[in-house]
This record gives sequence, structure tokens and C-alpha cells, in this order.
Amino acid sequence: MAKARAQTTIDRPADVVWAKIGDFGDVTWIPRTQSCRLEGDDRSVRMEGMDFDVVQHLISHDDTNRTYHYRLANPEDLARAIGREIPGLEATITVTPNGESSSSVLWDVETVDFMVDGAAGEYQRALENLKALLEA
Repeated sequence: MAKARAQTTIDRPADVVWAKIGDFGDVTWIPRTQSCRLEGDDRSVRMEGMDFDVVQHLISHDDTNRTYHYRLANPEDLARAIGREIPGLEATITVTPNGESSSSVLWDVETVDFMVDGAAGEYQRALENLKALLEA
């Protein structure tokens, strides 16, 4: 398994950033999201151009430390769609304050080598969109 990180700094307090992204069931800040449905600890996300949902399972969620960790619930579904084996994918989002008016957002991913760069690129684009939304 390989690891990668997407990151950004947002000129907003950590509590403001966390209020936007801390709800596991709300991914409206991620570009190309068509739908998101939360059932218990599983969220089903459909992205533009996909004819199936990616189901992600929440492993941990900590509002105090502004972080959550999740994994693919059914990696075999994604594997069938792309035609390659995917033993899994885990990711963690963390928001930390940089003083009173700025925040760092980290999105760490661990998955198979052939997917890690693509996942990190998608995460980086999502964080850039988040920054644009919150700093507008």
C-alpha cells in the first residue's frame, strides 16, 4: 500500500472550516459530486461520469480534534468498475488551526500504488475547491 497527502491552508478559523467539512454525510464541497447518502456509518457517493456509488465506511470521527477516518466499505465494487484489484483505501481528513484566523487541512490516503496518485490529485482538487468556497 502507498500513502499520499493533499493539503491546503485556508484563511478561515479551524472551527469554520470544520463546520463545512466535518459532517461525514455532506460532501457538497467536493467537485463533481452528484449525490451523497448517509446510512449509519456508511456514505454512498456518486460522482459525475460514474454509474455506481462508492461506499465509504466511517471508522472514527472526532469533533474536538477536527478529524475523521474512513475506508472503502466494498473495495471490490470499485475494483470491478476499473478492472483491477483494489485491496482497500483508507483516508483521514484533519483540520488544525494556524493561529486564530487560518487553518491547515490535511487529507491523507493509503491505497494501492496505481491508485494513490489519482486519489491524492482528486483530494487536492477538492481541497482547492473548499478553499475557494470558504475564502470567497
